[in-house]
Amino acid sequence: VDGDNHWRRQPLHQTVTTIVPSNRTLLCFSAALSAGATCATYNSLDCLRVRWQVMKPLPSERLLHYGIKVARTEGFIEGLWKPGLACNVAGMSLSAAIRFGWYESVRDTISRSSSNRYHDADSSFLESEKRLSHMLLAGFSTGFVGYVATAPFHLVKTFIQAEKGLEVVGRSKTSPFFGTLISLAKKNGIPSLWNGCIPLGARGALFTSGQMLGYDGFKTFAKDYLNLSDSPRLHIISSISAAFGASVLSAPADMVMAKYMSNQGKSGINTLQCMSLIYKEGGIHGFWRGWAVSFIRLCPVMLTFSTGYEQLRNGLGLGYFT
Repeated sequence: VDGDNHWRRQPLHQTVTTIVPSNRTLLCFSAALSAGATCATYNSLDCLRVRWQVMKPLPSERLLHYGIKVARTEGFIEGLWKPGLACNVAGMSLSAAIRFGWYESVRDTISRSSSNRYHDADSSFLESEKRLSHMLLAGFSTGFVGYVATAPFHLVKTFIQAEKGLEVVGRSKTSPFFGTLISLAKKNGIPSLWNGCIPLGARGALFTSGQMLGYDGFKTFAKDYLNLSDSPRLHIISSISAAFGASVLSAPADMVMAKYMSNQGKSGINTLQCMSLIYKEGGIHGFWRGWAVSFIRLCPVMLTFSTGYEQLRNGLGLGYFT
């Protein structure tokens, strides 16, 4: 669907988006490379968020002061950047390849399936609008699949980062990526690596929905109604919108996931029990604990990923995200 003319009636053959296998591979490669580089750059912020969410008792310092304290006492590399780095890069690269490699096709398929057909003397027309609901559904479905498929990486990443925080108060000791992965598989079986994949998938679905509503939605609006050209300036503004949407929609699931994965040592704990614990500790607002941190963290992340992804795919001859 042409982003600049999606409100107009288009000839049927012009509304069909076909991505050949070679282009799909390049889309996946662009997304994976951009996501991997972004995760490697900002893993320290992700680690800080997880450590802040699982600490008991709650840190007396403000988040910034807590982060500075960790960097001073443990070192920035060992305390914040290194924990969970390998599995975070691997998991997010594979997840982004799935989500961004298929999002546009899924969104356009949904748009075509809900379109209205018109006929005139010359040709057949299809009124095909790229609506917010289409972006929401496409983001939800690709996000769910992308995160569930890479659940073991996210499980181990969060486990290592939470464990690093608990190590400071003498409750645990961190292990390397593969050591943690093998240990969890031996202790609970390989299927246990997908424990919590449903809340993780829900988190990924909500995160991607908010991201696409913010990025695709604002970019489409700006091109259609503000007459902004598809350029790095628009990509930067849309990235901030994407960070806001993703952080707002994913915050509750993000909190439940962190609570669940940090309590893997407690037998029998499930998602509903985690939700109950969060509510007892902080009420309804407890589900958005760390929301501001997520938004602040996501702004540079989205700016780096989105602008890098746009330029990389354009450089590979695929054009900008539409």
